[in-house]
Amino acid sequence: MLRLQMTDGHTSCIAVEFSYNPKISLNTPPGTKVKLSGIVDVKNGFLLLNDSNTTILGGEVEHLFEKWELQRSLSKRNRSNIGTEGGPPPFVPFGQKCPWGKRNPQHCGP
Repeated sequence: MLRLQMTDGHTSCIAVEFSYNPKISLNTPPGTKVKLSGIVDVKNGFLLLNDSNTTILGGEVEHLFEKWELQRSLSKRNRSNIGTEGGPPPFVPFGQKCPWGKRNPQHCGP
């Protein structure tokens, strides 16, 4: 389920991907043009989007796209520090023990 902030340049609203819509994902850049058609239900002030009432027209807003790309590249770079000194500890699945007292936290096991 995704939450989207939408505007036509004059009015802003919040939309929610109410059912899975393969056209919209976390990889959809900001500023992408979306055409709403047919009946779009509104619940508690949120537009409820689905595959039948949403068409992606494409396009982008350059300054929004550049900022988004920068944030994505920085977040990937930050995630590469996982398990290294100064970075966050590695993920340990529930039920596994990790000997945090040891110097190398990569050696976690069941």
